[in-house]
Amino acid sequence: MPRPPASKRNNHATGNGDLKMQVDGPIGIVGLGLLGTALSERLIGAKIPVIGFDIEPAKCKNLTVLGGLVGTSVREVGERARAIVVAVYSGEQVEALFGELNTIAGPASPIVCMTTCAPDEIARLAQRAAVLGIPFLEAPISGTSAEVQAGTAIALVAGEAGVIDAAAALLSMMCPRSICVGKIGDASRSKLAINLILQSNRAALAEGIVFAECLGLDGRAFLKAARESAAYSRVMDGKGDKMLARDFQPQSHISQTLKDAELILKDAQRHDLQLPMTLTQAGLLRTAIALAGPDSDSAAVIEAFQRRPNPTEGIR
Repeated sequence: MPRPPASKRNNHATGNGDLKMQVDGPIGIVGLGLLGTALSERLIGAKIPVIGFDIEPAKCKNLTVLGGLVGTSVREVGERARAIVVAVYSGEQVEALFGELNTIAGPASPIVCMTTCAPDEIARLAQRAAVLGIPFLEAPISGTSAEVQAGTAIALVAGEAGVIDAAAALLSMMCPRSICVGKIGDASRSKLAINLILQSNRAALAEGIVFAECLGLDGRAFLKAARESAAYSRVMDGKGDKMLARDFQPQSHISQTLKDAELILKDAQRHDLQLPMTLTQAGLLRTAIALAGPDSDSAAVIEAFQRRPNPTEGIR
């Protein structure tokens, strides 16, 4: 499906809200991991054409199985898509995309960045987009890929009001629940602060389950009681059964969880703030990754409590 000629493309003026993120043509998804695939599924399920790109061929193949198209490059996606949704791993990877988008002739497609970035990274990316005349929206997701598929995840949206309004239809298809949190950078700040609480809740649940099992309690009976108690958190619904079953099939990669913890600690250091719980959390995540692997689900943090690696192993 060729991209519309320049005269029929998104004629926009960044910053004044004239843009309309059309959903009657293909939407580009750059990054086809857990999040990008879940977003693609939602759009395809809504009968919206999707053209995606990922550097890993297997992920591209998964998109074709879902009924999407695969571009040969970020540039091709940018040339053919009405809007580009970015769901890559890091802010550095988002920034690398601009090199290819800069080579597109005519008005560039607007960008919805759903990658979790540091606040200074997202501000730099938004500035670069402004220089290129690209409408830019920050919309990291609070929730797992399974929650995105189910429509229960929340998009934390930040940017200029006109761009947010123009993206409303697209955002509602990908993530029916959203919260506008302010200017560019505020979504990343909110996401990191939310993740700080979420990661602590997840680690506390894992530690509680291991402790209960150590005391001889039945894990499932304990989890049922905990869900009815004052200690309840939604983490129990999303990760409790996975922890009990030691089921680490990923809904969210634990390596991504560690990346976010490190972003939190880096920003806290910039503000001379001590975060002892998050510092401990990062250590637990590194231990769990050493035991269960970086592509395991974030529920694998329970492995850090259950079977810590022996520090003397392999030493003669």
